[in-house]
Amino acid sequence: MNGALIIAYHPEAGQIERLTARITPQVDRLLIVDNSQPPAGISPGNSARASVIEPGANLGVAEAINRGVSELAEQGCQRVLLLDQDSVPTSTLVATLAEGLDQASKQGRKVAAIGPVIRDQDSAEDAPFVRFALPFNKHLRGQDGVVSCDFLITSGTLINLDCWDEVGPMRDNWFIDSIDLEWCFRARRAGFEILGCFDTRLEHAIGQLQYLIPGQRLAYRHHGPERLYTMMRNRLFLYRSQAPAAWIVQDLLRAAAKFAWFSLLVPPRWKNTRAMLRGLREGLFTRPVP
Repeated sequence: MNGALIIAYHPEAGQIERLTARITPQVDRLLIVDNSQPPAGISPGNSARASVIEPGANLGVAEAINRGVSELAEQGCQRVLLLDQDSVPTSTLVATLAEGLDQASKQGRKVAAIGPVIRDQDSAEDAPFVRFALPFNKHLRGQDGVVSCDFLITSGTLINLDCWDEVGPMRDNWFIDSIDLEWCFRARRAGFEILGCFDTRLEHAIGQLQYLIPGQRLAYRHHGPERLYTMMRNRLFLYRSQAPAAWIVQDLLRAAAKFAWFSLLVPPRWKNTRAMLRGLREGLFTRPVP
């Protein structure tokens, strides 16, 4: 059985309804975890296969995923598709990913998860799958089939629950940032593959786009102080875990650039600076979950 798990947080009017209309026909079970506080009053629709969990608080993406996966596993699902509320799946997303996973399993490959090509809703560009390497990553693009890669973003990932107990759940105390990276790194260390599928796509909004000059193409992804805090803290947690050395070297440069950018140029500069410093301090001196 295939299940789908949507993590919602103060969705826009009609957003969840549009997403559930697209995904419900593709799965045997649909579960929505409403992280909104107070709950957003999300309806699962008319399908008996769909349900909603309302924790009454923002659990964070990681814990919401863990609760949802556990619930869907109890309902008999062998695979779970993870979706953000702003993602737009194709009508054949689940079937295509499940077929890719089945074919790989028949070949004797141990696969933890498979995901689609991600199309950025802002730029309409397709992101490549990535293998980390020095000095430059290998960007993998293709027309069809699947490819082994180093990570997948959360939304659009179809998790093979046969590996869930061995790999373990998401790091719930990380809350949101880098949880997909960390889980994929952990799965690969456990001997599983992460697969990218060229045969299907998912439209997804990657951060809030802000333009340096109105109407011009030069832009950056905006994040508030609290998000900058978790970004800095969790990347240091990753450095201290068994993340690939190539990724760490590259991310040190990204972290330095992000710190300079948001502390010097993006308001509220002082709040951004304090949040990032707090994240760096906790990332260095707080013991991450093993």
